[in-house]
Amino acid sequence: MIPDDVGGRFSVLTPVGLVPLAIAGVDVRQLVAGAKAAEKEFAVTDLHKNIAYQYAACRYVLFQKGKTIEVLSSFYDNMQYVCEWWKQLYGESEGKDGKGLFPASLIFSTDLHSMGQLMQDGMRNMFETFLMVDKCKRSIAIPEDPDNLDDFNFVAGKDLDYVTTRKITKVILRRIYIVCGSTLLTI
Repeated sequence: MIPDDVGGRFSVLTPVGLVPLAIAGVDVRQLVAGAKAAEKEFAVTDLHKNIAYQYAACRYVLFQKGKTIEVLSSFYDNMQYVCEWWKQLYGESEGKDGKGLFPASLIFSTDLHSMGQLMQDGMRNMFETFLMVDKCKRSIAIPEDPDNLDDFNFVAGKDLDYVTTRKITKVILRRIYIVCGSTLLTI
């Protein structure tokens, strides 16, 4: 049951959301502890110490400059449902009375070429927030191709996340240079 004072977009932290997560193997105690820690951290009202306030301020300034679409992008496909929840959270929270940024999301590398083209060379009415993973759970070394058929042996032996992070940095720097509207969230 969802308490009456909890909106549907926040129900993930009620039994309605926690029970299925527990069944799926998620450590819900750790999730709730993280939510409580975030609540305490984000209660600090000093803009210089509160990343949530900083993010809100960036979004506001970009909106004032005509950016009406926010795109949440991630190079981590396991963040797809986090991105979907983010769209629900922002769409329901801000989409009232003819107001609100339009939330969209992209998962790279699937969307990198087609939607990346739009982000770089399309209308200048959008900005991009990158969702990063601070530390991956697993390390995967890129194998060497004895024949070097794809000319990618220069990354052989490197961690896949290391290579992904370098690609992300390149994409973000290009977006900032061209679009001047990118923010970065690391989890």
